[in-house]
Order: sequence, then structure tokens, then C-alpha cells
Amino acid sequence: MTMTRLGEGARLVTTHRRGGEPVATYAYRGQLVTVPAPPAPAVPAALPLQGQDVFTLPYGPVRSGVFEAVQFVIETGGEDVSRLSTRLGFKHRGMEARLRGLDADRGAYVAERIAGIASVAYATAYAQAVERALGVEAPPRAQRWRVVYAELERIANHLDVLAKEAETAALAVATARFNIHKENVLRLQAAFTGSRFARGVIVPGGVRADGRVDLDALLRVLDAFDGDLRHDRRMFLATGSQADRLVGTGVLPRELVERFGGVGPVARGSGISTDARHERPYGDYRRLGLEVITEEAGDAMARVLVRFGELSESVRILRQAIDHLRRRNGELRVALPDASGAAYGWAEAPQGEVVVWVELDGGTIADAHFATPDTRNWALFEHAFPSDVLTDFAFIEHSFGLTPAGADR
Repeated sequence: MTMTRLGEGARLVTTHRRGGEPVATYAYRGQLVTVPAPPAPAVPAALPLQGQDVFTLPYGPVRSGVFEAVQFVIETGGEDVSRLSTRLGFKHRGMEARLRGLDADRGAYVAERIAGIASVAYATAYAQAVERALGVEAPPRAQRWRVVYAELERIANHLDVLAKEAETAALAVATARFNIHKENVLRLQAAFTGSRFARGVIVPGGVRADGRVDLDALLRVLDAFDGDLRHDRRMFLATGSQADRLVGTGVLPRELVERFGGVGPVARGSGISTDARHERPYGDYRRLGLEVITEEAGDAMARVLVRFGELSESVRILRQAIDHLRRRNGELRVALPDASGAAYGWAEAPQGEVVVWVELDGGTIADAHFATPDTRNWALFEHAFPSDVLTDFAFIEHSFGLTPAGADR
């Protein structure tokens, strides 16, 4: 089968090699379809900018603050950003190669460390790939806990983006408020799992342990957070100095995002209704329902508004998941057979869709490949600058909410 035969509406997810041959995987009609990869188009070499007072500014890979290693090469004649390119790979760790030869359980520890801020999403996508490859399914109670961990992770990541946007605009109170909310969520995750990033809890076959926090206490925390968030959102959006820096900044047209296969809040901020929890529901999301939050403007403000909307939606999903947990007990994990097989797994990380291909040989990982949202969305970053200036850089970068680790796997 070829891309042409798939027809319109197919969205490229990833390309990699299988059995030495290049293959491409497309999202098409609610399924993942793998076909022989089309030949790569020739990419013309970029010509250097020329002109009076034009200079190149290498920004990174070491920067002030707590940032991962990435370098941005900014070409400018002063204040306007004429061209920008992104250089990743400074901390490439060979994670896919590291997975080969591990047993399925041990592989979960590697998968959840590909992008530390999205440990739950990566572990979930990996676990589901293993489960599908071996023909097993995690128990319903385990699937509900996976939703709880995933939505808490989403809330923490979105709050981190909002705190950074407020800090860049020198809004000290807003920065403190969003960071306090984020810290409370991370402490919740630590109380549930023993890890602030919920590491070690999601494994092939289910989850390692039941949550240790009283569900009534969790609901009270959610209720308080929901009320505070509404207030903080109003204040954030009503602050002129913040809104002025986000509206019309870092615009990504919908057609461009579609061409690059953008995902997550970056895509939804440009009007593209793509979310793996909705397109290909997995686990307990098949029973919870989801409203996909989108905005049309494609600028930094649109990406921020998507995150605000998703925070409220995550609270609603958490309340439903908690209600499901209250009504029924059950097993948390099923045993995995020492069998062979290969399959895809996927999950919606805070940054966008993660897709994992795992091939098992007698319970041992023979091959693995990760298609990460960071790899796809970093390619769009340099296209967000044609009409922006250097002082917009941090606002645009934070609105993307990406991590170099996800692309440096």
C-alpha cells in the first residue's frame, strides 16, 4: 500500500527502518497504517543572509537559567529576526539502541526517561505497545490510574509554560501563583507514586501500585485548584503588558503546521483538532470522552489559551476517573507471556502525540522506535519568526512548551 492509495486525510506520524527498509506510518481514519516510505524530497541548501549590518548570533547551548542544551542560530540585522535555525542533538543518548536486549519490564525505565517532563506519557505509550504486541490488556483499574497520572502530568506541564510566560513579562505575582499550583501537583504525584514525575509506576501489563492518596482529599485539592485557576486566568489575560507580548507573536498558519505534521498545543493553537485521546482513544479515555480545545489565531496567545482550556478539561477528566475508581476495585496488573510480537502504542503527552513501535522476541526487546512531539514541533519553531523581533524570542519559545530531550533521544 502506498501513500497515494491511502488518500487525503492521512497524516504522517513517523518514518523509520524495519528489516532494513524505510517505512512510513500514517494516522488514517482512526488507525495507524504503515507503508513503504516515499523518497525524501531534495532540500535546497540555505543561502547565507547578506546585507549591511547583518550578523549571526549563536544563542546556546548553554544559557542562563534551567534550560536543556539546544542552540538557536539567529540571523538578524538588528532587532528583526530575519532567519532562525534550531540545532539539537547536544545530549543525544541513544535511547532507542539502549532498549534493545532489555526485557519488557526494564524497558519501561528507559522509555519514561526519554523526556523526563512527560514520563507518564512515554511510559504509557511504551507499555501499550508491549501489551498489544503480546496480546494482553491492562486491567480496567490500572487504566484508570494511568489516566489520573497522565492528567496530573499534563496540568503540571501546562502550568510550567504559563509560569515561564508570566516570568518573561516580569509578572512576579502570576509567576509565583502558577509555580505554586505546579508544585502542589508535583507533590500530589509524589504522594501517589513516590516520584514527583510519577516514574516507576506505569509498566507493561498495568501499574505497580494503587494510589496512596485518599480520593476525597484529591477531589478537594482539585476543587480548590479549579477555583484558583479561574481567578488566575482572568488576571493573566487581563494584564495588558502580558497580552501585548503574546497576541500576534510567533504566528503559525494552519497550512504550515499541517505540512510539518505538528501536534499538541502547537497544532491545536492553529485550529487543528488533533489529539490522540480523541482520534484513537486508548485505555480509560474510551469511556471518559474528551473536548479537544482549539484556537484559530496560531500565535503565542492561542497556544496559551489552548493550555488554559486543557487545564480545565483535565480537571473534568480527573473527576470522572476518580468516580470510576470509587465504584469498582480490581486487579492492577496482568502477567506478560514470554512471547514474540510487534505493535504500536501511543499516548497524548502534554507536548503532543507520542507513538512507539516495539518488536519483542521471546519477551526481549528486539527493536524500538519513538516518534516524539518534540521532534515534529521543533521543526516548526524556526518558522514562527518572520515578523517578530529578538525580544519576542522567549515568549515564542515558552509557548511551544518543548523539551530538547524528546528530540535528542
